[in-house]
Amino acid sequence: MCSSSAKWHPPPAPAIAGFAAPTPAPRARAVWVHLDTLFEHDPTRDQAVVDGLDLTGRARGMLLSWRRGSRGDWLGVVTYQIQHADGRPGPTLWTEQLVPSAALSPRTDSVPLG
Repeated sequence: MCSSSAKWHPPPAPAIAGFAAPTPAPRARAVWVHLDTLFEHDPTRDQAVVDGLDLTGRARGMLLSWRRGSRGDWLGVVTYQIQHADGRPGPTLWTEQLVPSAALSPRTDSVPLG
């Protein structure tokens, strides 16, 4: 069926089985990235690295979209920041990283990244 309307746009292509297509967030949403969940720690391999990334606690992030994994799990596409363990100013910004939904929670503050 054709349309002569200038405002008409074709619908998005259907995903295979309706699950694999990326689902864009209506707008980027503020989230917490739970680093202890995302980066599990093996205490048998403890080694202090003073200038490494601090992978404990939680980090500010922005959820950009959701993706579905082949095993049915949901992954957020997230840009988030991680501080350095030595306390240096300015976090490292990781852009468009896949983060399992279990490591994400809503953030209500309005503090920007960076």
